[in-house]
This record gives sequence, C-alpha cells and structure tokens, in this order.
Amino acid sequence: IFTNGDNDTFPLWYNQDVEGVRTDTRVCNLSYLQTDWYIDQMRRPAYDSPSVPISWERIEYCAGTNEYVSIEPGMKEAVLDHYRQHPDEARQQFGEDPFELKNILKYWVRSKNADLHLIPTDTIYMTIDKEAVRRSGMLMATDSIPDKMVISLKGKRALYKGDLMILEMLAQCNWERPIYVAVSVGDDNYINLGDNVITEGLAYRITPFTTTHEGRPIPGVKNFDTEKTYDNVMHRFKFGGIDKPGIYLDETVMRMCYTHRRTMSKLALELMYEGKEKKAEEVLRYTEKMIPSFNVAHNYSSGSLDMARTWASLGNKKEALNIINKMWKNSVQYMKWFCSLEQYRFDAAKHDCLVNFYILEQLASLTEIVDQTTYDKQMKELSLLGNIFEQRGGKLYGDE
Repeated sequence: IFTNGDNDTFPLWYNQDVEGVRTDTRVCNLSYLQTDWYIDQMRRPAYDSPSVPISWERIEYCAGTNEYVSIEPGMKEAVLDHYRQHPDEARQQFGEDPFELKNILKYWVRSKNADLHLIPTDTIYMTIDKEAVRRSGMLMATDSIPDKMVISLKGKRALYKGDLMILEMLAQCNWERPIYVAVSVGDDNYINLGDNVITEGLAYRITPFTTTHEGRPIPGVKNFDTEKTYDNVMHRFKFGGIDKPGIYLDETVMRMCYTHRRTMSKLALELMYEGKEKKAEEVLRYTEKMIPSFNVAHNYSSGSLDMARTWASLGNKKEALNIINKMWKNSVQYMKWFCSLEQYRFDAAKHDCLVNFYILEQLASLTEIVDQTTYDKQMKELSLLGNIFEQRGGKLYGDE
C-alpha cells in the first residue's frame, strides 16, 4: 500500500511493529521512494511480507542515477517511422511494442545510451493477463477486461525515481499481489493512476480498468466496491473514542475524521444506488453514531451533503433536513463574517465567499425536494446574502 505523509504512514507502521497487524503487507512511503536506501529496504523481505517486485540492479537506482527521466512525446512519431521503415531492427532494438510498459523501462529508462534515456511517449500501455485479473478478487469494473491498461503521462514533463519505481512494481506484480494507495495520497503522487482505481474503504486498489476520466466517473463503470467497503467500515474499522462528548480534536485529527465520514457517506450513497437501501441506512446511522456531529460538525468537506442526499433518497426527510440545516447555518455564518470584514480583507476572502455561496446553492437545490417551506426561507436568505456580497464589490456570476 502506497502512503505519502506522516498521518497515513506512521499508524500503519505502528500497527505492524507493535500490534502485529497484517505483517504480510508492505507499507511503501512514496516520499521515501525517491531514495536508494529506501528502495533497498523495499527489495528486502520484512515480517511476513516478501520483497517488493523491483528487478533493477542497485547501480540503476543509486543516488545520482535515474533521479528523473524526461518525457518526450514528440519522439513518438519518429519511433513509429523507425518501426515502419526498419521493422526487424526496431523490434530487436525496442521490443515488439515500443510503448509497452516493460519495454519502456527496459529499452529507454534503463538504457545506458544517453540519447535513449527518455520516455518517447506520453501514453504507455501494459498488456493485461486477464486470467490473473480474474484470480485477483478485484471488483470487475465493467463486463469485459481490457486487453491493455492505458497509463497517461499527459501534463508531465518528467518521471522521477519514485514514479519509475511505481511503474516497475506495476509491471512486475501481474495483479497477483494487490497494489493499493491510501485515499489521503494526492493523485499527483502516483503518476496519474487515479483514473485506474477502485475504492475499498480508506484505500484505493489500482486496477487495469479505467474507472474515471480526469477525476470524473465514467457512466456504466464501477469505481467503488460496496461489498468490501461495507465489510471494512462495519466490521473492521475501529474508532478511538471520537463519539465521546467534548473530546478535543485538533485540526489534523479533524481532517482525518472528515476523511472517514466522506468514505462512509459515499458508501451509503453507492449502496442506495445499488438498491441496497437497508444497508445504506445502516451505514448512515453507524456513521452518525461513531462520528457524531456534536464533535465533528456537518460541513461540505466532510461528505455530509452525500449523507443528506442519501437520507432524502431513502425517504427520511427529517434526517436529511437535520443535516441540511446544520450545513446551512455553518455556511451562512461564514458568509456573514466574510462580508463584515474590512475591504482589503474582504477582497482577499472573495473566493471563500463564493465557495460558501456555491454550497448554499447546492443545499437549497436538495431542500427543494425535501421541504418546500424551508426552501422558500433559504432562497430569501440566499438572495439577501447575495445582495450584501455584491454591494461589497463581489461578483456572484461572472469572471470571478
């Protein structure tokens, strides 16, 4: 499982070192994967975990070597021309498919020829062993398994040592050893593979399926394993007392609470979409029990809007309205405060103001379905806030 920061790495290390939990799993910190000494560690067995599948010789990743490899998509056409004009020579030099992941790593990235030490494309392909995928136990995102996995490097000028190690692991694992990413790791930290993941709880599983495009769901493609996430949330997650009234939660812990609630509320929403309404309600009630709003306030960042939507879809308007009202009050207070600031501070806060106005519009849209009387009150207040904001020099709809 790939992690990146202290908050998603050290708890896992503690769990393995002290509690002996899942010692068959290798925690791989991407911040350290840029260094040779850490790659050395990954190549050695640890606890009950075999070594990570990295076939490179140490001389190929030691400090000062392969620190980065530039991406040159303009070379792609020249490579294809070489294959058209000299097919036998080209295959001998770069393999059957020059843009296959293993060939990119072998013939270009690891090349001792300085002129070839680059990546001649911004789109890499990896041939899929379909039987290995079927044996893996991963969620089948679509009815058919693709022949090749597409790895897009668009927008990147180079891959760094850690990125190359991720590709090497992916090329070598053949779906027999699952590769996960902690949900708290940003997409930029694992080479655009965020379009090839399926949620299984607080971790994404990397799959050969393209499940999203530029962060947006693809119609008809599953990117959320409700069964595994439900089992993890309801039977395996442990909560450390955040349900106790008055317990102090600092900013860092609060962010992690938001992450948990987002995962759980998304699970409830996905279960509802699948027609599993009883399970969806069970998850919602469990979420409120274990992450209560008196300690972790309902707001947009914590996935509370998904909770309200699910309650509304389940026909429980009272619970939906309860969350909506709390979120509405929170954003209204922020809007009023921003609009009360001195002009130079207000100007700096315009973006935050617009974000909260957008949240209020989203809430009002849901309220219209849930309770017409409350919706009418909201629209009056929204109009008033909009007028105040524009009188201060803000623009609700326009260039801003």
